[in-house]
Amino acid sequence: MRYFQQLTIRLCLFLLTSQLLASCMSVPKVEQVTVEEKQPLPIVMYAEFGQPPAMQTEQEIFRLTDEQTRHFTRYLEHIANHEIPRHQLVSNYLQKIISGFNYHSDTYTASTAADKKQGNCLSLAILTSALARVADIEVGYELMQTPPVYQKKGNTILTSQHVRSLLYKPDVVSEAGFVFLVRPVIKIDYFPSRGAMVKRKVEESEFISMFYQNRAAEAIIAAQFESAFWLALESLKYSENNAHAINMLALVYDKSGFHEDAENLYRYGIEHSVEKLELLSNYYNYLKRFERFAEADQIKEKIAEINEPNPFDWLDIAEQSFRKGELDTALKYYDKAIELAPYLHHGYFGRGKVEFLKGNTWRAKKAYEKALELAFDDEAQVLYRAKLKALAYYTNHYIN
Repeated sequence: MRYFQQLTIRLCLFLLTSQLLASCMSVPKVEQVTVEEKQPLPIVMYAEFGQPPAMQTEQEIFRLTDEQTRHFTRYLEHIANHEIPRHQLVSNYLQKIISGFNYHSDTYTASTAADKKQGNCLSLAILTSALARVADIEVGYELMQTPPVYQKKGNTILTSQHVRSLLYKPDVVSEAGFVFLVRPVIKIDYFPSRGAMVKRKVEESEFISMFYQNRAAEAIIAAQFESAFWLALESLKYSENNAHAINMLALVYDKSGFHEDAENLYRYGIEHSVEKLELLSNYYNYLKRFERFAEADQIKEKIAEINEPNPFDWLDIAEQSFRKGELDTALKYYDKAIELAPYLHHGYFGRGKVEFLKGNTWRAKKAYEKALELAFDDEAQVLYRAKLKALAYYTNHYIN
């Protein structure tokens, strides 16, 4: 049996082909770990990973070229813009320069994204931040819940998370003598999706960590494991318990033949990170690959016991199980997503796929009908009508 490994990358739903996922919903409680309890990250340096390469610095990530800076500064200082708040000018300028932008899946620095006019959501958020720094505007970030889309590269399933930027209006405390409890803000979302919700705020250090995390994921996909190793380590310098970066290090160790080190990282990440589902899923696959079935079953039980209120995470686990042919497990997790969010069509679609493969055509029909009823966009509705039409044809010609 072929085992799939899951990898999270901050891309954009718009540009991924057919199989990626987004995260969602409630703000996780940060686990408090005392200094005495905290264990060191179990990293072992091997000669196979080479010497640490020159890494792009935080300043280089957000630095614009001199010409790009001059062009933006002239825009800010233009007489026609003197009465416009600077955070609005940043937004307006972005709209101008991303016209004709190619929404490419690679992660770029601000200057490269502006020069190439391409990049993913994180690249555009980095470009937004670079412009905000020039304009002396405070910028924030939000991790969004968006409907899941999946992408598979070889035996790796990519998981996308969608980030949007917040441009805060400057000098609002003294404006007209009022004190704002909620500051005026412009939300920059390059790929808005109907039904999207905010999962949580993202601190700047975590946002920077995402850049190196993305680069590490891109290196893993390209089988450049030495680069992926150092990039994932750099990501952890900015967010020490970044579950996705820990997961990537484990994948690198595993793919490089250092299986025991991979297991140590999975176990460390599961113990110390807040977002555990991806790590648990990959560790489950790891144990099954080495035929440690009793331990794998224990991890499977832990996955089922997680009180995760995010239906999209369960859809992700369900989709992985479906792709591995574990239909009963997939159905269990599709149903869990439905229980958490009965207003979403995705879980019913998954249930329909499973019921059809199990030979339960009536149940599949009911699930597809419910998915169609709940679908809010034309593309999904077209898909579900096509599924129902194909199911009716199959039933009339092969069942009756």
